[in-house]
Amino acid sequence: MVETHISLSVNRLLNEDTYAIPLYQRNFAWTYDEIEQLLNDVADAFQENRDNYNYYIGTLVVNKENDLFKIIDGQQRTTALNLIALALKHEFGFDRLKAVKLTFPARKKSNKNIQDLFAKKKILEGDENELTRGYRHARDALKKVLEERQLNPQSFVDYLFDKVIIFRSILPEDLDLNLYFERFNSRGEQLEAHEILKAQMMSKFGEDQEMAQKFARIWDACAEFDKPVIKTFQIRSRPNNSDEEGEKIFGKEFTNFKLESVFEKIRVKKIEQRSLLDAIIQTKYESSSLVNNGVDISNYTTVIDFPTFLLQVFFIMEGNDETTFDDKKLLKIFEIERRDREWVQQFGQLLLTMKHIFDTFIVKSVQLENETEWQIKRGQYETYQRNENRGWKYVRINYQNNTFDNLNKNIILLQSMFAVTFTANRDSRWLYEILQFLFNHIEELNQTEFASQFKDFLEKMAVRYAEERLFTEDKSIKKYGAIPVYAFNFVDYVLWKNREELKKDYDIEFKDFKFAYRRSVEHWYPQNPNGHDGESQLPAEFLHSFGNLCIITDSQNSRFGNSYPEAKLKQWEKEDIFHRQSLKLQMMAEITSKKNRWDIGEIQSMEKEVERYVQNFCNS
Repeated sequence: MVETHISLSVNRLLNEDTYAIPLYQRNFAWTYDEIEQLLNDVADAFQENRDNYNYYIGTLVVNKENDLFKIIDGQQRTTALNLIALALKHEFGFDRLKAVKLTFPARKKSNKNIQDLFAKKKILEGDENELTRGYRHARDALKKVLEERQLNPQSFVDYLFDKVIIFRSILPEDLDLNLYFERFNSRGEQLEAHEILKAQMMSKFGEDQEMAQKFARIWDACAEFDKPVIKTFQIRSRPNNSDEEGEKIFGKEFTNFKLESVFEKIRVKKIEQRSLLDAIIQTKYESSSLVNNGVDISNYTTVIDFPTFLLQVFFIMEGNDETTFDDKKLLKIFEIERRDREWVQQFGQLLLTMKHIFDTFIVKSVQLENETEWQIKRGQYETYQRNENRGWKYVRINYQNNTFDNLNKNIILLQSMFAVTFTANRDSRWLYEILQFLFNHIEELNQTEFASQFKDFLEKMAVRYAEERLFTEDKSIKKYGAIPVYAFNFVDYVLWKNREELKKDYDIEFKDFKFAYRRSVEHWYPQNPNGHDGESQLPAEFLHSFGNLCIITDSQNSRFGNSYPEAKLKQWEKEDIFHRQSLKLQMMAEITSKKNRWDIGEIQSMEKEVERYVQNFCNS
């Protein structure tokens, strides 16, 4: 029996089954640029070596008729791979293509030309077409990529044929192929790796369509990453109605975090036989119109994307501390061919659990009018009166309450400090550590004292990250060139923690402070004052010391300039932007304002003051 969904190496794709390009498909249209880009992508993966990981390059959707696979989607890439293999065979001497198994039943010239290319027969000028041009493009692109990158040809070819993977999906026999072809064309893009992963997981349920569709509901609910997962499940419309699936899954106040038996509590609109492919390319789940959970909360941006979240959940499930958050390795890391139905079902339940925890306890960036704010809010079930005369009430989910009450600001600052520092999905180890902590304390998440426990964990984690990035071996603060942005953000949190004491000497609105994407490390006393190299320059030990350094946003970098601190201060006061700066920079600016200077004495004083607060915090 032929597998419906399977990962194929290029070698298997080109040498095992026979594929046909139907009449309604357009001609091969890739130019030299597309072929070179494909080869460069493979070369990137090859040179990175990816720990011997496979490299996924896309999808191939087919309809099987007898022993022939008709290509519905993916014919451009498949044809290009055949032409590349032909060029490797004839121009470079790598005989990895045993026969051309790509046919064009409705195009005699194309069919003849590709066979002639394989047989290395001379093609007459009048018989030239898109395939012969594509062959020359493949030859030229291979020559350029191999030479410019100085690749070992044999190793590269072995990687291309054995480690480059395409995902093949066979459509059910009773489907309208024209409809599918139209849907793929309108989609205009290849399926992404996480969509392929979804299909692979759903296939583990075999003929059990009900369970497959329930799994799809969980996946789709979690994949809507810009809104809380509880808003994708139906809740009761009035207080006296029976509980809907939302309350059954998450509890009446949505405070259940250790979710159990979720597949029994999820409903599907109707059970029907449909392909897994149809399930992964649909834009909305059919029953989504049933969900009416009240007004939406503000639009927000999460600190990672959905594919990275899948990796985080996977490592939590596997209990593996050797993590990588490279979404290009998603399919290889999951290795679904090694998993069974029970594993997939457990992963679905954990995915829903962790998304609910993520929504409730992890910071998110919310756009409010002209500024961005960091928030952590807990969804609550609330009752509202619809009509005073008629007296009936309705319910909805409200997000006005902070998750951690009095400690919400502390926890928001700590999490956002990590978020603005480690901005790439690949650098989200910090978030994994937080999610792992929350999962390990899942029984305690609703306890009042958990907020203090969580804050303490985050502060200890912050110190651990600082010890690696801020101090030298003798525990003194590093000098410029070795100080990463995290160190400055960490110092700002320490200063905020000591705000009551600092208020005695500094007129700063500590309560309004929030972390922002400040990534440019700058000198408050400039390296070249007023652009004169070496003129009035401070000795390097003071110029580059932590006391003279600060961080600003990239957009403000161009205005920071080589002016003396007193001139910078006047300009920035005029623009009224100091209140949005780093706390350390605000302190430096206030010292400059009070003394009308910023020199060696002020730099030394600032460094000692910061170091004292940091050392006390780290040792507390």
